[in-house]
Amino acid sequence: MNAVNAAFEHGAGFTPNQLAILIAVIGMILVTAWAMWVGWSLFKGLKSERTDKAKFISAMKRTMLIWLLLNYILFTGVF
Repeated sequence: MNAVNAAFEHGAGFTPNQLAILIAVIGMILVTAWAMWVGWSLFKGLKSERTDKAKFISAMKRTMLIWLLLNYILFTGVF
């Protein structure tokens, strides 16, 4: 452990790696909540016939792709 990490741990009470994990988990929770909101909104639009099945599937695919990419970016280098 270098001096900067030791000083950070002494002052904050936790390591920089623990902080990075906490930030990544909070980001993952927010991205997951956003994806659930998008899915629910799309489902309501499909049931009320404001959108068709093809648009629903396309939007869900895009949402899941964005969810996967953001979670990959959030956790790359953390673990």
